[in-house]
Order: sequence, then C-alpha cells, then structure tokens
Amino acid sequence: MKTVIDNNLVKADLFKILSMGFSYPNQEKCDDMESIIFDLLKDADLDLEIQEQLKSIQKNIDYKEILREYSRIFLKGTIPTTETAVCAKMNCVADVAGFYKAFGMNAKSGDSPDTIIYQLEFASLLLVKMALAKDEEHSFIVHDAYQKFMNDHLKEFAEKFQEKLQSAGPIEFYNGLSNLLISITKKQN
Repeated sequence: MKTVIDNNLVKADLFKILSMGFSYPNQEKCDDMESIIFDLLKDADLDLEIQEQLKSIQKNIDYKEILREYSRIFLKGTIPTTETAVCAKMNCVADVAGFYKAFGMNAKSGDSPDTIIYQLEFASLLLVKMALAKDEEHSFIVHDAYQKFMNDHLKEFAEKFQEKLQSAGPIEFYNGLSNLLISITKKQN
C-alpha cells in the first residue's frame, strides 16, 4: 500500500512531466520525461486513467515532431501560455510571484511567472515540500498554500489552457499532456 508521502511524490512527478512537456522541447527533456513515465508506470500506484494518459504521452514522445508542434502552437502565438492571457486575469502575476517567493522559487529573468510551465513546476515543488515536511505544522502550511494556489490559479488556468490547446488540434503528445493536466488538477487534494 502506498503512503500519503508516496502519493505526493507521484503527483509531484506528474506535474514535473507536464512542466517539461509544455516547455521548449529538447532531447534531454524528452529523455527525462520518458524515464519518469517509465518509473511511474512500473512502481507507482496509479489509477487507470492516469496510466493510460502516461502511456499515450510516452508512446508519442518524438523530439522532432514535438519541436515542430511546439513552434506551431506556442512560438507562433496560436496558444498563449500565461494565466494573464488565457484567463484574462490582469492582477495574477504579482500574486503568483508572491507564492513562488514564499517557497523559494523564482521565474528566470525575463520570463513571466504566470506561465503554465512555472505554475506546474511550482505545484510539483509544493508537493515535494509536503512529502518532506519535517513536522505537522510545516506540512499544514505547505498543504494550505498548495490548496490556495490550485484554487486561485492553476485549476482554472489548466482548464482554460486545455480548452485552447484542444482547439488547435494538437498532435497526440500534446493531447495526452492536456488530458493529464485536467486529470490531475481536478484531483487536487
């Protein structure tokens, strides 16, 4: 039987896969995603829906195809990647940056902190911090921040981002990522 700590770490890995998958592709990221997915499918106690989504992503990891599609969908501006643009929230950048700062994370200089990539990375970070919390008080603080972040930012952003992405008719790799994104943000506990 898996423990709560294991579940938080598994979910952190799922968010990490999404963060890497929606970031600018390179061969190393593709290899890392394949490796994490392989380990999760082998060792984690995943529900059937998540297993199928991971298998779909894994089966469709093709660096050159992903790079072409990334250019078409994200670099040419077909799909915006910031919460500000996707959700029309003009005040979210400062709030998101405040969450990051409170937990020791920063967006790279010149990058907008409200991108889907950073928000997914931050969710992963919080789940790792929950799993490694040294006591109940730390665990509660991180869990509370995770819940607020998900409810105030990532849950709505993920849903609207997924809708926009689906409207672009993405390749199976991005289709699998968007389905996984919705699955894990809906099950945010």
